Amino acid sequence: MLSKKEIKLIKLIKYTPALIVGLVCLIVTILITVEKNITLKQDLETLKSDYLEKNREIIKNEVEKIYNYISHEKLNSEEELKNNLKERVNEAYSLSTYIYEKYKNKETKEQVINRIKDSLRAIRFNDNRGYFYICNINGINIMHPINPELENKLILEYKDSSGNFILKDAIENAKKSNEYFTTLYWNKPDDLNAKYKKITFNKVFEPYNFIIGSGEYLDDFENITKEKILSYISSIKYGKNGYIFIIDENGIYLSHIEKSYIGLNRVNLKDKNGVMITKEIINIAKDDKEGYLKYIGTIKPQTRLPSEKITYVKGFDDWNWAIASGFYTDEFEKQILIKQENIKDKFKMNLINLLLISLLLTGMFLFISFYISKKLEKRFYKYKQQVLAHIKKDRQKDTMLAQQSKMAAMGEMLENIAHQWRQPLSAISTISTGIKIQYEYSEVNKEDVIKSMNTIATTTKYLSQTIDDFRDYFNPEKEASNFSLRTIFEKVSDLLEPQLNLKSIQLIKDIDDVHIFGVENEFLQVIINILNNSKDEFEKKELEKRYIFIDTKVTDDEIVVIIKDNAGGIDEKIIDKVFDPYFTTKVKSKGTGIGLYMSKEIIEKHMKGSISVFNENYLYKEKSYIGAIFHITFFKKDEDNII
Repeated sequence: MLSKKEIKLIKLIKYTPALIVGLVCLIVTILITVEKNITLKQDLETLKSDYLEKNREIIKNEVEKIYNYISHEKLNSEEELKNNLKERVNEAYSLSTYIYEKYKNKETKEQVINRIKDSLRAIRFNDNRGYFYICNINGINIMHPINPELENKLILEYKDSSGNFILKDAIENAKKSNEYFTTLYWNKPDDLNAKYKKITFNKVFEPYNFIIGSGEYLDDFENITKEKILSYISSIKYGKNGYIFIIDENGIYLSHIEKSYIGLNRVNLKDKNGVMITKEIINIAKDDKEGYLKYIGTIKPQTRLPSEKITYVKGFDDWNWAIASGFYTDEFEKQILIKQENIKDKFKMNLINLLLISLLLTGMFLFISFYISKKLEKRFYKYKQQVLAHIKKDRQKDTMLAQQSKMAAMGEMLENIAHQWRQPLSAISTISTGIKIQYEYSEVNKEDVIKSMNTIATTTKYLSQTIDDFRDYFNPEKEASNFSLRTIFEKVSDLLEPQLNLKSIQLIKDIDDVHIFGVENEFLQVIINILNNSKDEFEKKELEKRYIFIDTKVTDDEIVVIIKDNAGGIDEKIIDKVFDPYFTTKVKSKGTGIGLYMSKEIIEKHMKGSISVFNENYLYKEKSYIGAIFHITFFKKDEDNII
């Protein structure tokens, strides 16, 4: 029959894993839900930020491209004008040469000149702005179709609006080259107050030393370039609703995707929030040169409805234009909805997967826990039967003298088992009771439960191995191996730290990662024997601080394991007897005097080392303590014992 505590322990082992798994799954599900909500909010903020930044960059790049295109076209317009003028003057020159060659031997010079003048006088080009003029290298105006009153007059002293000599400079250039360009600044008939840049091309007609030329105001020619540019910009579209629009300094829309706006003065345009759209765009183009503006756009191309819009504006100072393009923010709301739906779908799938994994783990842990509990239950029954059998034989040892020594050895083993089991069983009972109390007060902590379960598993494994270990103790053919000191003391911590903590005993370790040769479980028993003795000594005394120190010292010749406490030390009268068999200072129910004797046998005979004990005063954290110190020494010269 199993005791009530053993039955409770088996039930705890059977049902606790399933409870832990269920609780963990619940907590993980809640945490995932919270984390997903936080992630969703962060993703939406990131999406919004990325959307705005990306679209800001897009519209800026589109405006910059148009700005560069306009700058390029303006720069080329002067060169294009020069090519146009040169082409026209060359045509006039060819015509004059043809007339000259045809009539030079048939008519007088004056007649030929008149034929040339008559043929060039009526020619007009560039929307009737362009014409030809003729003068000779002496400064006499031969032909001027716009100002005929100047013909046959000396005009060397005529100056342009900037004070430059018009004909005198032209004659000087003609002496250097047969063809050349000149730049003048002249007022127009319809605007006598302003100066306009005018470019002329002149070519020397050598038969009569004439200068044939033509000129054009640059801004008149640029108007053609502007029309071409605006026509091109009106055709530009990008994305679903992207387009470029141009506004001049007076608020007139020069280019827009909505054709009805072109040519309109919309300087007083205002959205429903009171933003003066056109004025703000003009101000940005003038003052800041470039920038962003947020307002309610009048028409979104895709829907033909008003929509919130962010526009990038850049000013083109040479023509006092504001170049602008924008994007509509309601597109972001659509992306948000799509993102939300995607995240919700992923969350549902993750939740389903988590539940499936939880069910699988719960089933697996239930199976394992039931299997372990059954094995443990059988082992308990077996151990109990063995213990009862040994007890029965031990009670009969006085009746049979021949079996006395055998029964004595059996009794020693039983006492050793009882000594070794007492503390682990107490630890299991303490841990299970602690978990029960925590559960009753709803203070169960996942990490504590897992740690406790690991300790119980380690302890039960230790209990399971104890009988085999003690059965093999006197067996000379026991298997030995190299094992790590650090690993051994980790096992010691797993077994004893819960008990030590309950007694307010701090275990302080400083272990080198070295290996020794021997039977691992035997050495583990040695350490546990020593630590249990220290714990028992602490229970006898009222101390403010309770310490057990475990250190290793490694030299070229040996490895020393040092275990000391501050429990007051061992009485000097008996310290030399502590390793004697059956010597104990405890009452019979708590000690047999076998523990330290066995420890000495294991260290010295099985592991070829040495063990000693003495008392010592020492300082720790600037306080003086006294306690017993055990030295366990392994010698490196014996290569079979240490690696």
